[in-house]
Amino acid sequence: MDRWTLSARQFRLIAALTAGGLCLLVVAGGIVRLTGSGLGCDDWPNCNSQSFVDVSSGHTAIEQINRLISGAIAIPTVLMVIGSFRVRPRRAGLVGPSMGVLVTVLANGVVGGLAVRADLHPALVQSHFLLAMASIAFALVAVRRASPEPLEHSAAPTAIRRLVGAMTVMTALALVTGTVVTGTGPHAGDEHVRRWGFDISTVARVHSATVLVAVALALAVTWSIRSDRASREQLGPVLSTWMFVAVVQGGIGYLQYFTGVPELLVGAHIAGATALWVITVWLWTALSGDASAVHRATVGARAEQPDVSVGGPTSPIGSV
Repeated sequence: MDRWTLSARQFRLIAALTAGGLCLLVVAGGIVRLTGSGLGCDDWPNCNSQSFVDVSSGHTAIEQINRLISGAIAIPTVLMVIGSFRVRPRRAGLVGPSMGVLVTVLANGVVGGLAVRADLHPALVQSHFLLAMASIAFALVAVRRASPEPLEHSAAPTAIRRLVGAMTVMTALALVTGTVVTGTGPHAGDEHVRRWGFDISTVARVHSATVLVAVALALAVTWSIRSDRASREQLGPVLSTWMFVAVVQGGIGYLQYFTGVPELLVGAHIAGATALWVITVWLWTALSGDASAVHRATVGARAEQPDVSVGGPTSPIGSV
C-alpha cells in the first residue's frame, strides 16, 4: 500500500499542472466559440453520426482539438485525486479540493455534451464556463494547501477578511454577469444558435457595475491594510497584481464594446477574466485558514512517528 507515495511538493506540482490545464481549456473553449466552431461536431461523444473523430473541415478540427484537451485534463485530475490520499507525511485538506476538481470536471463533460445536443443553448454554455471556473478554484485551493513550507495562520483583522470575502464574491458575480453578456452578444459558437433576448447595452451595464463594485472592494482592502504591516506583507503583492489585471481587463471590456466586439479582443477578455479569477482565488486562500490546516496536519503527522528517545515513548500529541 505504501509503494506509491508523493511528497507535498510533488502533489503541489500535479495540482498546479491541473490548474494550468484547466485555464488552457477555458481559452480553448473561447477559441471554439469565437471561430464559430461550437457545432463543428454536432454530436457527443461522437463528432457526428458518421464518425467519432472528424477533421474534415476547419470547424470540426478546432472542436476536436478542444475535445482532445478536455480529455487530456482527466489525467492530472485523476492523479490529483489518487495523490491526495498518498501524500507523505499526511496532509489534511487535500482530498476535498481534489475531489472537487474531479466532480466539476466530470460534470462539465456532461454539460458540454448537453450543450452540443441542445444546439449551444446559452444557459448550458454559461454553465460550461462557470463550472470550469469552479474547477480552477478547487485546484488552486489544493495548490495552496500543499505548500511545502510551514505557513502560519493569517492574523488579518476580521474587517479585512470580510472585505476580501466580499471582493471574491463580487468577482465571481462579475464572471456570472459576463456570461450573460456573452449569451446575449454575437459570439455564440455558431451563427444560427439561440441567444438570450436581453438588450445588450443593459446587460453590459449590469456587468460593468459588478466589476466596478469588485474594484471598489479591492480599493477598500488596499486602504484597510495600509496600517496593518502583517496584512500588507501578506496581501499587498497579490492585491497589486489583481488591481493591474482588473484595470487592463476593464479597458479591454470597454474597448471591445465600443469597437463592435471583435474576436481578438473578446478572446483577450476571456483570458483576462480567467487570470483575474486565478488571482482572486489565490488572494482568498491566503486568508481562508488553509495555512492553519497545513500546520495541524504537520503536527499530527509528527505525532504518528514512533518515538526513539532513550526515555521511551512520550505522551502522544492529539491530532485535530
